[in-house]
Amino acid sequence: LQRAETLRREHDTRAALLADRQLSAREDAQLIQWRLERALAEQEVSLNQRELSANSRLRELAQQRRDLLALQIDQQEQQLSLLQGVIDRQRRLQSEQAIADAAKNDPLIAEGHPVVLNAQQVNQTLSLELLRATDRANGIVRENIEAQRQLEHVRQLQRSLNEQMEAIRGSQLLSRILREQRQSLPAVVPRRDLQDEIADLRLKQFDLIRQRDQLRQGERLAAQRLEEAGVEVTPGLVDSLTRLYQSRRELVEQLEQAYGSLLSSAIELQLNHQQLLSTTHDLRATIDEQLFWVANSRPLDVNWLRQLPSYLTQEWHEGEWRAVLPTRWRGLSWDMLVGAPLLLLSVVLIALRGRIKKRLALIHSQIGRLKSDTQLHTPKAVLLNALLALPGPLALAGAGAALHTAEGGLALGLAPALLQLSLSWGVIALGRRLLVPDGVAERHFTWAPAYNVRLRRLLIGLGIALVPVVAIAAMSEQMETPLAQRPVAMALFMSGLLAMAWSLTQLILAHVPIFGVRLFRLILGLAMAAVPLVLMGLVAWGYEYTALRLVARFAITLYLLGLWVVVEATVVRSLAVAARRLAYRRALARRRAQVQEGAEGGLEVVEEPPLDMEKINAQSLRLSKLILLIGFSALLYLVWSDLLAVLGYLDQVSLWNAAEGDLVDNALSISDFVTALLVVAITFISARNLPGLLEVMVLSRLALKQGSAYAISSLLSYTIVGTGIVMSLATLGVSWDKLQWLVAALSVGLGFGLQEIFANFISGLIILFERPIRIGDTITIGNLHGTVSQIRIRATTVTDFDRKEIIIPNKTFVTDQLINWSLSDNVTRVVLTYGVSHGSDLPLVHKLLRQAADENARVLDDPEPQVFCLSYGPHSLNFELRIFVNDLLDRLFAADEVNCRVDELFKEAGVKIAFEQLDVWLHPEQGESVKVQSKPTLPPASLS
Repeated sequence: LQRAETLRREHDTRAALLADRQLSAREDAQLIQWRLERALAEQEVSLNQRELSANSRLRELAQQRRDLLALQIDQQEQQLSLLQGVIDRQRRLQSEQAIADAAKNDPLIAEGHPVVLNAQQVNQTLSLELLRATDRANGIVRENIEAQRQLEHVRQLQRSLNEQMEAIRGSQLLSRILREQRQSLPAVVPRRDLQDEIADLRLKQFDLIRQRDQLRQGERLAAQRLEEAGVEVTPGLVDSLTRLYQSRRELVEQLEQAYGSLLSSAIELQLNHQQLLSTTHDLRATIDEQLFWVANSRPLDVNWLRQLPSYLTQEWHEGEWRAVLPTRWRGLSWDMLVGAPLLLLSVVLIALRGRIKKRLALIHSQIGRLKSDTQLHTPKAVLLNALLALPGPLALAGAGAALHTAEGGLALGLAPALLQLSLSWGVIALGRRLLVPDGVAERHFTWAPAYNVRLRRLLIGLGIALVPVVAIAAMSEQMETPLAQRPVAMALFMSGLLAMAWSLTQLILAHVPIFGVRLFRLILGLAMAAVPLVLMGLVAWGYEYTALRLVARFAITLYLLGLWVVVEATVVRSLAVAARRLAYRRALARRRAQVQEGAEGGLEVVEEPPLDMEKINAQSLRLSKLILLIGFSALLYLVWSDLLAVLGYLDQVSLWNAAEGDLVDNALSISDFVTALLVVAITFISARNLPGLLEVMVLSRLALKQGSAYAISSLLSYTIVGTGIVMSLATLGVSWDKLQWLVAALSVGLGFGLQEIFANFISGLIILFERPIRIGDTITIGNLHGTVSQIRIRATTVTDFDRKEIIIPNKTFVTDQLINWSLSDNVTRVVLTYGVSHGSDLPLVHKLLRQAADENARVLDDPEPQVFCLSYGPHSLNFELRIFVNDLLDRLFAADEVNCRVDELFKEAGVKIAFEQLDVWLHPEQGESVKVQSKPTLPPASLS
């Protein structure tokens, strides 16, 4: 049609241009050609119009044919049901005939012979079992037919869904069709009883085969039974038992056939049911995936906002909510008693509030006292606060349970809404109870009172914001009316999400003691606040199904986050209490030891203040937090696991394609990109936590050399980072066979351009492997003396004795001369020099110096101290005292203490410290020189 219209316009234009001038022969031929093309186009238009008319008739015919086929299918199903009923009756008649043949009268039965009566009772039992097997086989067949019918229905839905997705992909009509097909899916429940029934049938069939083999020799078996019973064997009695055993054999054979047929039908039913379950699950996952990523309503616009006041007025006057409570009260019946236990429990908790508060006050009074404070006080206090917060949520849950039996409409939607509100109320109420003044947060967790007041106020705002969000989300899942057709609910939902965003921002950005880094709090606050805003955007753009599915899980995630905060604070306090009690017991043990050794004074029990968090056992704290993190992650996975299947849709959205020749290879999808980001996040978390966890749980329990644990942890961090980089690049389509050449080229180029950085990197690896220095070693390199505090991949941090941190490249430790004072032996020698006056008693000086060294506790006995008189100086006799200390930190203290003791001993013994002789020359104005010489006082010379 468009082509014909275009040709018509071109023809009119050209005819107008040529009307005023004489046409040549060529132009005349061209005009004739245009007129022919126009006529052809008009004929095509007419043909297309007739085809459209015919298509409408064909569509009507196809619909009538579809209705006819549906009618024929219904008739065939009815016929099949009738035929199956005939078959079932025929089977039962055959079984009853077999039972009648087996129950023929026998003279001995009439006489009541015990052996014959016993055999007859066994035959009757087999007859009843045959009837039950026949009925069960008929039932299995009917179930099998129904399963096949449902399976074919689901497969038809699947084929229809695939065609519709290809035809109207991304439209709102597809969303409506998907919701209708999802509701039409059969509710398939896994049949776990079939497997057990099949196993029982196999065992029964095996037992029947064994009985049939035994009954082949009926006369012999009859005589054997009579002998075992101690009855006289007569021909008549043997004949009667033989006939009964023959009838029993026929019953066993028929029963074996019935069980065989039943077993085959049960296996077929199991296979069909498994296929039905799998197909239904796949189809439901496909529908959920498509619904999640397809808009199911029109985006909101300005007109919607303009009409909102009229919607509110109409809802107030004509809303369905007006008929909910009157309907329920008119329909008051026994089904409303479902919520009675919850209401009764709420009343009981209200009656016990006084006792609960007294018990809670008693626990609070015992906090901080070594004799009464225990690790169970905080869990008990949290539980008591939960009991105080439960009456309101329980009453609301009871009302929801009473409304849960409604037949439909708004009342049916209110039931899950009230249940969700009760959960939200319970969480918020418990949080507010924990944050009351002088409550658990202040007394147990030692949180600041001002922060508790602010947090309590923010929780109230968050609870108010949660009310419309969780209620409308729960109601929308039960009601057939979409959220887009309920403007009032839409407005309340959007307002609640906006209030949630504001409350969460304030809540996370508050000063939380459990978060250590302000930047982390900022990022977490912005991320948590962005979630409600994203949900608002989804609703505004028409993705209400997606938003409603995310809202419920986001709310549960918030509850779990609050639970994690409380549990973590409880665990930290428990560890603090355990550490404080352990320190108190050790102090008592030391005092008892002092009393036993004869120390004076009594034992005074003093209430010690709580230990600082840094003094808690780091290993226990880290392990506890890891266990909590694993549990929290597992709960989050359970909450969000059902939505992981919808992420398969992201595989269909390609970001770019890597082409090789005419083939497209390695198409990168959004799913690959998200997976790469997830791998990077896991790598980052693992590199920060796994090495420390390994050191705490494994390496600390092994007898490793100093620094080995740090080296292993560092190498593990590098390995995790390298593996994560390779895996993330492989996820993005950069495989190692292509990446290795790039790595080789970059290695050569960077090796020349960044020689120092690569040299420091390799030197860092050498340091970690050879361990010439370790964390805590005291070293001397050049003019620098200090202790190694950190060993990184490029540089090492050394803290000198002035507490200054000096960054030294790793290359320096490998290429320069290095002194490690504590590499293999911490024992070092200290040399002290002394000068005594000439004429001093040398043996006495030897003795005094040795005595000063032996009396000092820091001086080692092995190697023993040594004293040498090394030289005669111009002013003194020079002695050298060589002592050894066990630690480098003892050098200065040992030198100070020994020098002080030597000074005391020299004074007591009268040994003089030599002073340097000084000559002074005075020059008068006349030029004469006068020498004034000062010499130390010498002892009188000996005449001998």
